[in-house]
Amino acid sequence: MARVSYVEENETDNPIVKESFERMREKRGKVTNIYKALAHKPNILKTIGPFVASVQLPDELDPKLKERIILRVSGINRSAYCTHAHRQISAKMGFTEEEINEMDNPVTANIDESEKAALRYAEAMTVNPGNIPDEVFEDLKKYFSESQIVEITAIAALYNMINRFNEALKLDPEEY
Repeated sequence: MARVSYVEENETDNPIVKESFERMREKRGKVTNIYKALAHKPNILKTIGPFVASVQLPDELDPKLKERIILRVSGINRSAYCTHAHRQISAKMGFTEEEINEMDNPVTANIDESEKAALRYAEAMTVNPGNIPDEVFEDLKKYFSESQIVEITAIAALYNMINRFNEALKLDPEEY
């Protein structure tokens, strides 16, 4: 059970919350528990939604690589909320159950070396962000431009923050 109450749509008349809830409904078909928790702080909710959308949007990276990074980071962090959510989201993106499970140990995954390099980097960022081994970063640079590395860093950093928020507040996993 969540450590904070969820703000329901019928409980608020705050226009910022209502607008944010509508954006989430358009994106996911419903207002998620993270939004309902963030609704206690409308100004954070107002800015985090577009920020998350911006980081998640397909850009230079394959959306499936971004999703693999989210699964890996969430698994390392033992984020029940994000792991549950992104297993469902990955399946909707066309991932097989095997491909989803491979993110528990991407070293043996049936993915190319560039994706493994990105996942090693995301893992290093998650486990010890201030001490990412030079060889991990050098391997990443073999496959990705600086712009792509910034994109990889942003998605991994974002989900480290989201995982910690969700788990600290013990948000309830939900269906997507």
